[in-house]
Amino acid sequence: MDIKAFELIQNGLYEELEKQGFGEPQPVEDPAGRLVMFATEDVAYGLLYDSKQQRFELRSTTLKEDGEPGNWRSLSLWLFDEKEGTRSDAESILNDFLEVVRGPKRVAVVQQKRRGKDGERVVDPLFFLNRLVNIFPELKDELNEEKIMYGQVRYITFIKAHVVARCQDLATRYPDSDPMKKLCALLDDMYKNGDLDTRSIVTMGLLNNLDDGAFKVFQERVGDDLRKDIKFTRKLKGKKIKPERKKKKKKVVAKLTDRR
Repeated sequence: MDIKAFELIQNGLYEELEKQGFGEPQPVEDPAGRLVMFATEDVAYGLLYDSKQQRFELRSTTLKEDGEPGNWRSLSLWLFDEKEGTRSDAESILNDFLEVVRGPKRVAVVQQKRRGKDGERVVDPLFFLNRLVNIFPELKDELNEEKIMYGQVRYITFIKAHVVARCQDLATRYPDSDPMKKLCALLDDMYKNGDLDTRSIVTMGLLNNLDDGAFKVFQERVGDDLRKDIKFTRKLKGKKIKPERKKKKKKVVAKLTDRR
């Protein structure tokens, strides 16, 4: 590649990914061609030039415990002829790859860790999901995939897609198991100490999406505070809540008194 297209794309990607907490590009052996990996603690992007197929590929993966990449997932492919490709072609490929890694309206970094004043923990939805991984270990890879694809976790969508069914199954099949006890204790903790978003996700996002049988199992096992709340939030299941209309303020017209 006379125009050093690989370096151009690699450097452009790193300039963006560094802002998101990814490390410098590291070479990785791949039978298809030249591959570098930009990694965080849990996830990574890969830039590959497949010399046989004559194409650039942007990949993503979750990392194993030893830091090695797992199965790669292709995010974008672009043909590029080593002999005939121009700098303009390489820049077009880079711009497309940048759109992918930035994601839709990405603002937060992939490995965002929120902290409150004086560094104390902030019990937010991401903290809640990370704690759920201790009960459902398979959520870890799904969380990492979510971060790779969207740059942040879509909490409500993720809960409905990946958490509700697992909680439903646990309550139905193993209502008195240790994992169930740990889950109920976690929900109590998140409801007591979580921010407003976390409390809402526990009640409306998770428990309210269970069927009646599973909901009753949780209702009998969670603490008093959470039990009192879900008694009322359950009544809102399936209902569309209209925002409160602002009352029109009455206009006060001052009458002028003719003093003569």
